[in-house]
Amino acid sequence: MVSKKNKRKRPDTIHPKNKYSDNPPDFALLASLYTSFKAFVFYSRDGRPRIDWTNFNSTRELTRVLLLHDHGLNWWIPNGQLCPTVPNRSKYIHWIEDLLSSDIIPNNNSNGDIVRGFDKGTGANCIYPLLGASLLGWTFVGSDVTDVALEWAERNVKSNQHISELIEIRKVTNCQGTLSIEDSKCGESVDGKSKMDGSGSVVEEAEPLPLSSFDLPSDANKKYSGPPVLLGVVRDGEKFDFCMCNPPFFETMEEAGLNPKTSFGGTPEEMVCPGGEKAFITRIIEDSVVLKESFRWFTSMLGRKTNLKFLTS
Repeated sequence: MVSKKNKRKRPDTIHPKNKYSDNPPDFALLASLYTSFKAFVFYSRDGRPRIDWTNFNSTRELTRVLLLHDHGLNWWIPNGQLCPTVPNRSKYIHWIEDLLSSDIIPNNNSNGDIVRGFDKGTGANCIYPLLGASLLGWTFVGSDVTDVALEWAERNVKSNQHISELIEIRKVTNCQGTLSIEDSKCGESVDGKSKMDGSGSVVEEAEPLPLSSFDLPSDANKKYSGPPVLLGVVRDGEKFDFCMCNPPFFETMEEAGLNPKTSFGGTPEEMVCPGGEKAFITRIIEDSVVLKESFRWFTSMLGRKTNLKFLTS
């Protein structure tokens, strides 16, 4: 029998540059500084301050005060929208920072030190553009489909005037049919800057994507069907250093609600799509074949390690 002492510890996956790598959120300190957060803090028998992770209002208020206290960001989302955890989302930003500083893919950026990112499905929370802009001065396009997400993402950007010029919120229209990079115009700027007029036609019988170097494995039986992901949202001639994505991980809302120990909200549009994350990320990979000159890095979060082998192939 292996003793507990000899068991391997789970590796600490928090990025060393993450603000919370050595200093996790101090609930007691935050409660003493923010009365609104104090109402959600209680103390366990061992005297440790805790919050109820199954209470959406509690997790939302924690996110709000962390963004304000540690990042100087004003932020809010309405009930039911997906509430991000700040340490986890910061980790993704710093991982991309590592990719951009590497020579794995040469940097052909002609904009000097300006880094431009694309957040697919930015949500009402708009967390990645807000963190990327405030931590590293990156510029972003954040796209989404629903009116609620677009409205609140725009509110969160405008509530932070010191970085608002770095972030564009772009509406994705639910174009039908097969899209080509030249003819599709499904992206529309919410803030009124360089809006698309939507006059671009949808190609009904477009040539299929050039998949000669990308053949889907035989078990790719559930295709993504929904609004455009990248192809049809990225505009002709646009260049980005990276795209990032918190994809719809699940196939049903019932599946999404299987963890009863946490409550971070989330709408069907944010959480669910046919085929789940496997189909959604497969679409990103397919789009990357056509958009290979538009991005240096294509990235996405992944919820299930079991999907990694399939997606890598």
